[in-house]
Amino acid sequence: MTLPLYNSVAKNPPKLGDNGHAGLWFDKFCNQWFVEGTTWSMSSRSSDTGGPKLKWINTLAGKTVGVHGQIEECAFRIVRLVESRDGICAVFTTESRFVTGLGRSHPVENGFAWHSTLGTPYLPGSSVKGMVRAWAEQETHPRPNSEDLDRLLGERNSAGRVCFLDALPIKPVKLEADVMTPHYAGWSENDDPPGDWRSPTPIPFLATAAGTSFLFGIIPLRHASAQDLKLVESWIQDALEWAGVGAKTAIGYGRLTRDEARAHDLTERIGEADRKREERVRQEMEAKARAERLASLSPVLRQIEEALDNRQDRNMPETTAIYQAIENSRWSGDEKLEAARWLADRMKAGGEWKPTTQAKRPERDRAYKRTIQVLSWLNRE
Repeated sequence: MTLPLYNSVAKNPPKLGDNGHAGLWFDKFCNQWFVEGTTWSMSSRSSDTGGPKLKWINTLAGKTVGVHGQIEECAFRIVRLVESRDGICAVFTTESRFVTGLGRSHPVENGFAWHSTLGTPYLPGSSVKGMVRAWAEQETHPRPNSEDLDRLLGERNSAGRVCFLDALPIKPVKLEADVMTPHYAGWSENDDPPGDWRSPTPIPFLATAAGTSFLFGIIPLRHASAQDLKLVESWIQDALEWAGVGAKTAIGYGRLTRDEARAHDLTERIGEADRKREERVRQEMEAKARAERLASLSPVLRQIEEALDNRQDRNMPETTAIYQAIENSRWSGDEKLEAARWLADRMKAGGEWKPTTQAKRPERDRAYKRTIQVLSWLNRE
């Protein structure tokens, strides 16, 4: 029987590279199947150590997923978007393991929610909104009335005043293998009720390690006020710290606390990236302007500009560099005459032009000697 994989990779599944999408690889290329009777299965076998499900999960356990540059660029875009819309951004860091997407279908039984482009765990904006509504309805004091809640968060046929963005990591994410061991199977068996005397059934799953930082963002819609945003922000913070988010929050998973230090670090990196971008744009504009200016010059003047740019000693005066170039026969004929005219104009503008001298030994007056030499070139001598 052929493995239940794509024909092209059934015998040789691809390996996950450093820049690969961990989510696509984890979901699409599981190769731990074995034949059980006439069907493919991934149930644990007595001869297995940990079972095929755990083996597949361990291919990612202990590794970090996501490409740093892509994650950082996405975080920068989100912060700039939120700031441009007068919204609020905040960084929260997990105090415990975080699990998202357990209910998704997967061969290992428990799925995982992967961001479609970053290949990292994330929390959809809809989940953040659901968490906030549940917290506001059940745990806040004083409780908001239903009209205020619907006005801020929306209702079935109407959007609210606040938009919740996906919560995304700000750095590559470390993953870990975890396991649940339910004892209480057999709820549908009337003659064999569930009880703690049963053998546990280990069910492995993938989890995000503690210490992972996520960027949360909210944006005002329609007539939302700054006070509305601040209220929703407080609900997000309280819900993350006290209730948690994702799966298995009842036993402590998914607790996040606000992390001002990493938020400040993110802001600093954004500022540095902005400064580099502005510098790059400035250099590109200068290069473009220079190219346009060079295109409008004569060939000789263009060669003079290039000679000045390529001089090894950047401290050498421009007039000295071109004087030496003419002296070394860089140009001849009419081109030499044009270069000499350029040099004469620069020497006059810089106070270096000295057609006469009062020195007792004129040969030691360098400015005078150079001026006389340039005059000879102008006179084609």
